[in-house]
Amino acid sequence: MQYGNVIMEHHQPAPSFLVQLLHSVPHINITLHRVNDTFNPNSTVYTESLGILASIPAALLIISLVFLLLYLLTRCCDRKPRKPKSHGCQKCTLIFFAIICCAAIGLGLYGNDDLHNGVLQIFGSGRKIEQLILNVRNQTELVKHNLKSKVVLSELEQIFEQPAHRPNATALYMLHDTVKMAKDNTTFAINALETIVYLTRPAYTDITLKSLLDTYEFYEELRWPITLGFLTFLLLLCIILMIGATRSSRCALIFFSVCGLLAVTVCWLLSGIYLASAVALGDFCMKPNDFICSHPKLKDVQYTYCSTVGTNRYVLRLNESKVHVDRAKESLETVNSIGMDLYPGIQISSKVNKINGELDDSKRQLTALSVMLDRRTVAEHYADATRSLCEGGLLGLTLMLLASLVSAAILSLLVCVDSHTWIYLTKKRPGYEDKAETTPLFPAGANASPAAPIIASGTMTINRTLLHAQTATSNGTTGGAGAAAGTGTLIPTSGRNGTTHGMRGASGHHTLGRLPSQHAPMMGPNNGKYATLSKQCKTLESNDFY
Repeated sequence: MQYGNVIMEHHQPAPSFLVQLLHSVPHINITLHRVNDTFNPNSTVYTESLGILASIPAALLIISLVFLLLYLLTRCCDRKPRKPKSHGCQKCTLIFFAIICCAAIGLGLYGNDDLHNGVLQIFGSGRKIEQLILNVRNQTELVKHNLKSKVVLSELEQIFEQPAHRPNATALYMLHDTVKMAKDNTTFAINALETIVYLTRPAYTDITLKSLLDTYEFYEELRWPITLGFLTFLLLLCIILMIGATRSSRCALIFFSVCGLLAVTVCWLLSGIYLASAVALGDFCMKPNDFICSHPKLKDVQYTYCSTVGTNRYVLRLNESKVHVDRAKESLETVNSIGMDLYPGIQISSKVNKINGELDDSKRQLTALSVMLDRRTVAEHYADATRSLCEGGLLGLTLMLLASLVSAAILSLLVCVDSHTWIYLTKKRPGYEDKAETTPLFPAGANASPAAPIIASGTMTINRTLLHAQTATSNGTTGGAGAAAGTGTLIPTSGRNGTTHGMRGASGHHTLGRLPSQHAPMMGPNNGKYATLSKQCKTLESNDFY
């Protein structure tokens, strides 16, 4: 470090491996030629190279969507039945890659937290510098006001306008000239302080540190919760997919197919944004001071950090003001010695000492301001901000980039496998089909009644009561009243819609159905014959009889 007018070299820490890695990413323009990789967002060539880098994940998005479209077109035309083992393999694949996707999303959550903490540290260091500049402005205003009201506007000249007790024209002229010199030096000190106030009050076109911090704090307050919510949504999607795969739920799998396609699109687009941002931040962290000090509108930063020890405008004006204050004090000492000789009856010393006290107090405040604006103090705040951005912040952004790329690739695969899985899952298990059958309930070889009922075949369960009644009918007599009384001929009873409810013996045994009168004609839709079971009949189950 050298003092004077020699420009001091800014101490920049060695860039980390991650910074060098991101900075080494090729920067190419639209014609695929290498361009300058120095961080310069105001250059259209540099921003064009970042845009080309961001378009790479966008191209991968288009490729994945086209592949998914072709895959679904081939799957929708394939309706061949699949073995249950193939479904189990697909479900295991879905669960395995869903767990890997959850791990990638967790990495993104960690990176989002690191980036947020790094940005908060930057804001904290920036607020300290902003508060420092504000304190300098306020204290400068206070010192300027005290010098103007208590020194320049003092009544010292009015005292020396009175006739002297010991007339001496030369001494009187020297006295008035010294008083004027003291006020002039005080006025020069005030003018130097006016320059500091002017420098700390930026113009309308300047970019203040406060405006930058306010703008980026607003963006960060939106970015952090939105990113956190999106990553949480991806976790819920993976959980829904695993639940749908284990329970073979078509609704859950279809929901994942629809929402997963949207998530794939967002992840690829975020990957492009993260890639361009990480590369740009790596370029900035290679030489952060060069960009900060070369920005023409960051006056606060340039005056407090970029200037050297011998060229800091704030410190120069403060030193100038202190010099004029010292000269004013010397002039007041001369005024005090001459005045006591010319005006022995007036308390000159008390008035001069009072003004000297104000000058001493102003000098102490100017010295405190010089210490406050020392470049080493300001550089410490800037170093903390740069370290937070180029270490914690860049690491978090890189983790988010990796998480977004991995999540996008795995979600694309999961959407394909998920769509292949739910297409071959049936909505419900195969039910019983109602078919009109003419197969008789009783075998043809049995000695059954000519009017034996005919019921539908399939999965209908024959009740034990019906089997018992069949045995009784086969072994009995079908013609006489005594036989009817002894064995109990089965008589069909019809209910609503012509369906057969059951059979009951004529002798009054406890069987199904109603017992008709012995002399009443056979009633029913078939004139006493057994009814057949049609499609409208309820399928008989064993539970219907017990």
